[in-house]
Amino acid sequence: MHARPGAHFVAALKPYRCTVKIANLARSNNYVNAKSLMALMSLGIKKGHEVNILFHGEDAQSALQKIRCEIENGLGE
Repeated sequence: MHARPGAHFVAALKPYRCTVKIANLARSNNYVNAKSLMALMSLGIKKGHEVNILFHGEDAQSALQKIRCEIENGLGE
């Protein structure tokens, strides 16, 4: 994932209080903070890689719906 879509991903999640973790399953099962651009970029996500995103907290469902919509719309690209 390049910086611009990564920044879009992180910005979409910032308003939510829930914890969001993401892992690039094509490389490892290590989860990082999905609200951190540096952590997200460290995963080396590329087109075709499978990722897993975990949401936990009071507004987790809303955050899930928001990020699903953003991904489906190309993360600002």
